[in-house]
Amino acid sequence: MLGFHRRTRSLIPVKDLAKYDKVPLEDEKEELEYDVEDNETLVDEVSEASDKARKRQLALIYIVFLAEAIMASSLQPQLQMLISDSDFCATLSTSYLRSTLDCAYAFGGTTGLFWGYMADRMGRRRVTLMGLWTMFICCLSMGFATDLVTCTLFRYFAGLASSTVVVTTLTMIGDLSKDFDERVQNVAFLPLIALFGSIGPIIQGMVSESLHSSGAVWERFPILGSQLACGSVVLSIAVTATIMLQETLPMDASSSVDDMDMDYEKAAFLSENDSDAPGITVIDYVRPDPITINQFMQAPSFLVLLASFSLLSLHAATFDVVLPHLGHQSSQDGGMGIPCPWLGLTVLIVKGVAGVTIKQVIPMAIEKFGLLRLYRSTSLLFPAVYIITPLLALAAASACTTNFVAVTSTLGLLVKHTLTGGANVLVALLVLNTTPDAYSAGTVVGIMQIANLFKALAVAVSGASFYFADDMSVSTTNLALWSCLAFFGACGAASAYFVRERPSVERDFPSEVLCWETCFDVDAEKSELDR
Repeated sequence: MLGFHRRTRSLIPVKDLAKYDKVPLEDEKEELEYDVEDNETLVDEVSEASDKARKRQLALIYIVFLAEAIMASSLQPQLQMLISDSDFCATLSTSYLRSTLDCAYAFGGTTGLFWGYMADRMGRRRVTLMGLWTMFICCLSMGFATDLVTCTLFRYFAGLASSTVVVTTLTMIGDLSKDFDERVQNVAFLPLIALFGSIGPIIQGMVSESLHSSGAVWERFPILGSQLACGSVVLSIAVTATIMLQETLPMDASSSVDDMDMDYEKAAFLSENDSDAPGITVIDYVRPDPITINQFMQAPSFLVLLASFSLLSLHAATFDVVLPHLGHQSSQDGGMGIPCPWLGLTVLIVKGVAGVTIKQVIPMAIEKFGLLRLYRSTSLLFPAVYIITPLLALAAASACTTNFVAVTSTLGLLVKHTLTGGANVLVALLVLNTTPDAYSAGTVVGIMQIANLFKALAVAVSGASFYFADDMSVSTTNLALWSCLAFFGACGAASAYFVRERPSVERDFPSEVLCWETCFDVDAEKSELDR
């Protein structure tokens, strides 16, 4: 039987209470009031300084996440090197090559399982710095890639390095957030940070064009200039993080307890050696052991959440892969009717609007509808979007002009990217709700990177469409792609129905897995007497 010891309990003997029952004089009252005011002022100053330091660390974490966004979006220069401008949107070969490189990056991202495990044992800061400096090396090395094989290999190592930042940034945001409402605000800002990373390819392209005719080195390695630009940004972020980033994992159990934190009254009371008194064991601070990967994988609610997120990753990644093909195709053939030269800029603007919308709407929607209900509703909208978007474009093409078709498809893109970004934010919040303490947060976030395997399956969809494209018409191929997206979205919506907001004791985690703070065993003496 476990009972909880409260510090508010008085340890003064009842017979001595009269000694302390004295009416204070007026001077004593004034001194007491002054002392209380001074203490309150000191507490406010300490709290304000702590909030400023926490906000600085949070801003630095966002900058670190920007480095991962730049790495993830650095795929564009490689595609432009491997594919001619005339074929960039013309055939399914672009989608197939893009999915191949994205597949390598996603496979590298599955190592987040290991980095999350290490973040709970080594600390967030060490793992983050290892990832940032490895990302810098990958940026420079990727500049010397000249064919598909070397590009794929370097993309794998880039995904491996970036997974460290993906895991630790989300974990550190959970560590620094005071409560759930603040955590929602902090996590909802991440899609907007990812947008800033999408600007990286634009800067890389400008640098590459300016250096293209400068010498034989740039002609031999076409993407070296753009990767140097990427590497310089990542280097500056790595140096800044090395100097300023602090550890957010709480203190270790081996750390000495400060004398100011000790309760001498309780220690003296409980240390009395009375043979007739019951044996009481008090635990003020015990660092719980991190919940292991096997224990998380045996929790039914966590497995359901992992399956739901995996399906979300599958259809979201598949849509992004086939978008260069579907986006510019005629709406009469099941495409979206957006001109190829405008497709990249359109997607960038849509992501920006979606990021701002998520930052403003998600916190209010969670407060009004709740986290779980909002996630289930969002998942239900995905198959509807994949069905309505091509049908709406087809109807607009029959009744209106080509420009109106492009506007209609752009609105469909906006809805899709808003739903995807919002669903990722909701999943991140559900994941952080899964762990009972900070010492297992990195592990559970790392396990969620298994969903990258389903992102890699997007290469199977694009590869199948590329393989059968010669035997089927364009409209049939596009219809098959939209059908696959709708099917994956429906499966994700069905799995979201079984997701729970928080795990439960015994059903998900055995009681012995959890650590209870400040408790004592009232049956210790009884068990000793029974022996």
